[in-house]
Amino acid sequence: MGLREKIVELIRRGDSTGLESLAAAEPRAVRHLLGRLWDVDEQVRCLSARALGASAKAHPELGVEVVRRLIWALNDESAMNGVFGLVALGEIGYSAPKVMAPFVGPMTSYLWDDGLRLEILRALARIAKAKPKAVAEFENEIRANVDLENPREREVLTEIFAERDGGSNGA
Repeated sequence: MGLREKIVELIRRGDSTGLESLAAAEPRAVRHLLGRLWDVDEQVRCLSARALGASAKAHPELGVEVVRRLIWALNDESAMNGVFGLVALGEIGYSAPKVMAPFVGPMTSYLWDDGLRLEILRALARIAKAKPKAVAEFENEIRANVDLENPREREVLTEIFAERDGGSNGA
């Protein structure tokens, strides 16, 4: 069984632990996992994102390249729908915070985009669980772009700053 087939089988079984182990052990898995971020099945996307986080932790230099690609996908010029890469950015930031930390600012700069905002906020919340300071540095920009009339955005904003604020961000 080839690498692609192993990945497909682990995803089919919902074996997150096995998929993460494979991604950490085999850098070539990244290519197959990246493609799965755009799968129609949300579970496939989430499993792939978690595995990409494990890969970034095991192979930081490769993780940086993945993050660069996913940040580029947010740009209109990329002609991609970058929203699906945001869950992976959150998982990379959670599993390998040092890899993601330099890219929190560039990701945050897309909060103006209504189509990306909620997923960017979710990614920031995931990153904040592992490295709150990396996100707190951009608090003013984050708060300035959140639509406080949107209950989902307001809820995620609370989650982003929950540890620091003891569960309440005053939004």
